[in-house]
Amino acid sequence: MSDLIDTVTTLATSETGKTAGAVALGALAWAEASAVVGAAYFKRMIPLRMTAMVGNILGVTLGLLTGNLPNIAKHAINLPLNFSRLREMRRLIDSVREANSGDLNIEWLKPFMHPESVRASDYIFRKGAAGSEAYVLVEGKVEIAERGVILEPGAIFGEMALFTKSGKRTASAKALTDVRLLTITYEQFEQLYFQNPEFGLYLVRLIVRRFEMNHRDEELESS
Repeated sequence: MSDLIDTVTTLATSETGKTAGAVALGALAWAEASAVVGAAYFKRMIPLRMTAMVGNILGVTLGLLTGNLPNIAKHAINLPLNFSRLREMRRLIDSVREANSGDLNIEWLKPFMHPESVRASDYIFRKGAAGSEAYVLVEGKVEIAERGVILEPGAIFGEMALFTKSGKRTASAKALTDVRLLTITYEQFEQLYFQNPEFGLYLVRLIVRRFEMNHRDEELESS
């Protein structure tokens, strides 16, 4: 064993060993740079995060070998952040797949929504107004006057204007009692859509199912 250690030590301190070490460090530095640049070119978030994590691992390794503490700190901090974002995106996709395969629900959207309160008799939105948000009723009762419908907690409403050509509200929503809502904006929908095309595909399928359900309800009311 001591002979092996002496041989390795001799090789490492020789000109050949130094040259090989320099070449290895150069290759590692190029690999790190390639991973960082490559991550910037990905449009899908999952490949982007995975490539960024590879770059972080290479960056930490290079920093340890060269004693570059700022490089070590930068990549050591970014590695768990990239891993956390990757895990969140995978969970999101799994949740949407589950929602798409089962009954229509919006549980998977709740982490991206924001709370809002409306007083009794106030309008949440009026017919003809520009739509920018969809709502989930958490507590209280809401009336859709033009349809004569009373919404109970758990109902989603106001989403249609986000996907129509005019972007206008097709009916008014009025709070019959003090209500608590969860809201999500069109911009948030759009961000989620473009962050991962696979998510966008399942989102479109869910919205289409929503249109189909509303159309079926209207047919039943008119018959």
